[in-house]
Amino acid sequence: MDDRQRFRDDDGNDDRSELMPDQSGAPRRERGTRWRLCLAICCLVSFFALSDVLLSPFFAEAPRPPPSETSPESQASAAPSAAPSSNEPPSPTQQLDLKTGFQVSSVPQVREYVFNITLGKDGPDGFAKSMIFVNGQSPGPLIEANTGDLIRVVVNNNLPEESTTIHWHGIDQRNSNWMDGVHGVTQCGIPPGQSFTYAFNVSGQRGTFWYHSHASLQYTNGLYGPLIIHDPDERVPKVDDDKVVMFGDLFHKDAEELVNQYLGTSHPWGDMVGMEPPPDNIIVNGHHVSNCTSTSAKGAKEKTFSCTAGSLYNTRVKSGDKIRLRLVSHSTSTPFLVTVDNHTLEVVEIDGTEVESVATTRLFMNPGQRYSVILTANQTVGNYKMRVTAARSCFHMGKGNPTFASVNYEATGLLSYDDVNAAAPPLGSRWDVTAKSNPVSGHEPWENACLDLPFNIPKPMRKAAAYEVGQHNYHYFTFDRDSENGTIHSYINETLYKPLGNDATLWKAAKIEQSNPSAVVADIGDVADTAGWDFGPAQLVMVSNDTTAGAQIVINSDAMMMHPFHLQYVSLVGLALAKQQANFPRSGQPFQIVGWGRGTFGKVKTTWNLENPMRRDTVTVPGYSHVVLRIRGDNPGIWALHCHILWHAEDGMFVQIGQRLDDLQEQLTALDSRIQGNPLPFRGRFCEKP
Repeated sequence: MDDRQRFRDDDGNDDRSELMPDQSGAPRRERGTRWRLCLAICCLVSFFALSDVLLSPFFAEAPRPPPSETSPESQASAAPSAAPSSNEPPSPTQQLDLKTGFQVSSVPQVREYVFNITLGKDGPDGFAKSMIFVNGQSPGPLIEANTGDLIRVVVNNNLPEESTTIHWHGIDQRNSNWMDGVHGVTQCGIPPGQSFTYAFNVSGQRGTFWYHSHASLQYTNGLYGPLIIHDPDERVPKVDDDKVVMFGDLFHKDAEELVNQYLGTSHPWGDMVGMEPPPDNIIVNGHHVSNCTSTSAKGAKEKTFSCTAGSLYNTRVKSGDKIRLRLVSHSTSTPFLVTVDNHTLEVVEIDGTEVESVATTRLFMNPGQRYSVILTANQTVGNYKMRVTAARSCFHMGKGNPTFASVNYEATGLLSYDDVNAAAPPLGSRWDVTAKSNPVSGHEPWENACLDLPFNIPKPMRKAAAYEVGQHNYHYFTFDRDSENGTIHSYINETLYKPLGNDATLWKAAKIEQSNPSAVVADIGDVADTAGWDFGPAQLVMVSNDTTAGAQIVINSDAMMMHPFHLQYVSLVGLALAKQQANFPRSGQPFQIVGWGRGTFGKVKTTWNLENPMRRDTVTVPGYSHVVLRIRGDNPGIWALHCHILWHAEDGMFVQIGQRLDDLQEQLTALDSRIQGNPLPFRGRFCEKP
């Protein structure tokens, strides 16, 4: 085991004494022998840990207990291997502009970070509010790695009262399900004053990802940040510049207060049960402006408390350059239309999947989704507006919000050419987001303002046919929303999901004795059929019994509005399976979108695409429609599948996928034996003891 992964001793100190050079009066020959032995062990550990093929699936899963005090080194995240020449860690702006001196390489390394989670106040749009920070900032620090690297993040929870977890959105967690960071599914929350070390490999993955809290609505309050994986073999066009642009809705009230109102019987923003809270603003890379004098619901002008004007996001580009914009929606619920005045955009990556170029003037983005687009700076030198506009026709917002209306339901940033003064009046004009054509490709591919890019348009660069589905791996569920006693709930196959509270499904799976699984055949109409695995009532775990084949999941909407579903699971094709099915590339694989149609699956026409279907991890399911997904079934674990509108995830729009649970139990048993004798247990850590 790598010495940096060991538990610390009871005093909070690293137990590395046996790995330190001998400092006693021992003869030189003995000291030399010990040193050579230590060096040999370290080399072997490094080889096994960083090999592109993980020879041990249990590397780096042991967490650290909290340090006795915060060391100076833990006050900021670790800088990438090649830091800026000033020897100072990159600023938040440099991180988001990817000006970190990071070296893209095919040689695996360990990337280490320390996250200090704290509560404080800030005004992203000028309005002072309570926020959750990572190392004193929101968005949190950039995590940057190369494909094949090991990422290790020590999370110190310094919140006064709340537990927390961190989910690594889109990372496959190959053979490390316990590092997925989903509260109540793969772990229990990290309590205040405690620490946890996440460690995972990113082999076979590349592109744009992000991290965020997966405890209640903490990321609404600011706990999120970017995660970028580079690859020398990434199949996107060459660019001159590369930037991360994160955007999302902003709520001036604390999210916990809002979700309690939303789940209650009355709320001030609308009379209809289930109406989601309307946001107050939109921020771009943590910035926007506010109208501090807004109109109240009664029509009176009033000064907003603790408000300044805020600031616009501004970034510089060089004339003639091609710039990759990595767009990430960290929205809680609001869908967006993203445009740049006078500039067309070339889509080259979707949720970590490289795609053949698609030219467009606009992107529709739901919470959790990511797109990389290439913008060519070929316009007259000047300032141009980047617009992130709430797609209000796609998502009801109750009676509206005067504060949100005062900024026209839109955030703008500035794209400034060369040395143009950012205060100069912007050039250009906004695109018509209802247009059916664009000046580059003629036909505008985004035909519907409230849906993803049509599923048959993007073509993955790393081609893969649709996965073959095992006989016992067909799953089907219908979701709907309804009120009961004046409160809103989402139902999956007429069942209300109930989170475990102070436990996690993963640890329940570790203790379950499978009951006659060979006699159980998965029923395509019953999501609650756990194929011999009893997880208890209302846990909604879909288990695939055929471990050498893929699984098919039909998501059927019986609700009016669209919903973005995210699967906390990306499967990496294993060696044995890759030999059996050579047409599957050995790379990270999100789910495939193989079918779709209006109406209920099986009762209406389904359009199928089995040749090279689109792969992503967050998909928009249209209202009263169905989408058919396929996944590889080779990554042991319990994986959450839920609506990424956080209000809906909180009211029950949540299911779980069980894959290779026998192997998962073996992994957890081996994990227990590996850490036996350490001062703190790993299995069920932070969970309430019976």
